[in-house]
Amino acid sequence: MSNVSMGTAMSMGLETENDLSKCKKTRSSSHSLRMDVQQLGDSIENAINLVDSPKSDIRCECASCRDDHIQDDMIKTKCSHFYCKSCLVRLFKNALRDESLFPPQCCHEPIAASEKMLGSVLVQKHKEKAIELKDLDRTYCSDSKCAQYLPRKAPRERVCKCASCGVRTCRKCKKSAHRGACVYKLDALLEELAGCKKWQRCSNCSRLIELSTGCNHIT
Repeated sequence: MSNVSMGTAMSMGLETENDLSKCKKTRSSSHSLRMDVQQLGDSIENAINLVDSPKSDIRCECASCRDDHIQDDMIKTKCSHFYCKSCLVRLFKNALRDESLFPPQCCHEPIAASEKMLGSVLVQKHKEKAIELKDLDRTYCSDSKCAQYLPRKAPRERVCKCASCGVRTCRKCKKSAHRGACVYKLDALLEELAGCKKWQRCSNCSRLIELSTGCNHIT
C-alpha cells in the first residue's frame, strides 16, 4: 500500500473516531437535558400540589370566644393559646381605644401583631399607638374636635403642626401656638378646684399634679 493510501486511511479513521466522540457527547447532552426538563416538571408539579393542597382539618378552641376554628386560620401565642381572627382583631381594636389594654396580652405575654391576621392598616395603627404611649410628654392637637396625637419630630421642637387638620400647637402649654411665654389660664371652676386641693403645676410638663405622699417640694 502506498504512503498516500495509508495516510488517507489513517485520516478517515481519525475522522470516524471524532464523529463517534461527538455522537457520545450529543447523546450525553441530550440525556442531561431530558433529566433537567424532568426535574423541572417535577418541581412545578410539587409547587402546584402545595398550592392546591387543602388546609389542615385540625381544629382548636379560641381562648376568647371558646369556639372551635381551623388551626391554620388562628394565631398561636407564646403561652400556646389560640385566637381566631375575629377575636384577635377585636382585641387589637380595643387596645387602641383603651391604654390599659395595650398591648394586647395573653397570660401577661404580648400578642404578636400579625399582618396576615390583622391587615396592614391595623398593624400600622398598632405601631403608631406604641410610639404614642412611650412618649412621656405627649402633645395632642389643641383643636378639641381633632385631638390627634402629635409625634415629636425634633428633640427641642416647640411648636408642632397637626397633619390631620393643620392646627399648630405649643408643645409646652399644649394650647394653640402663640408668641412669647406660655400663659396658663384655667377655667374658673378648675382654677378654684386646684386652689382648694392645693394642686401644683409640674415644672417639666406643665400639668396639674396632686400630692399623694411625700413632701411639698417638686423636683
